[in-house]
Amino acid sequence: MTRPIQYACSPAERYCECGRCQLPPAPCIDLGGVVQLQRATFTFSTFLILLAGLLAFYAIGFAKTEGVHRTIIAERTV
Repeated sequence: MTRPIQYACSPAERYCECGRCQLPPAPCIDLGGVVQLQRATFTFSTFLILLAGLLAFYAIGFAKTEGVHRTIIAERTV
């Protein structure tokens, strides 16, 4: 009952079970484009968040000014 062990190695698909196969080197992937895209999207999203904060600040100031203006008009007409 001593049969040789069979492995399902496929060096062309970079798969080895036995640990003795010569696998081709891993492909070199250039991630420069991904890094530039990530930097651009991060910058744009940060800009949008800061712009929304600035617009909210202006809206709050406008609402307070409008409230003060209404109270001044209400006191003058009495």
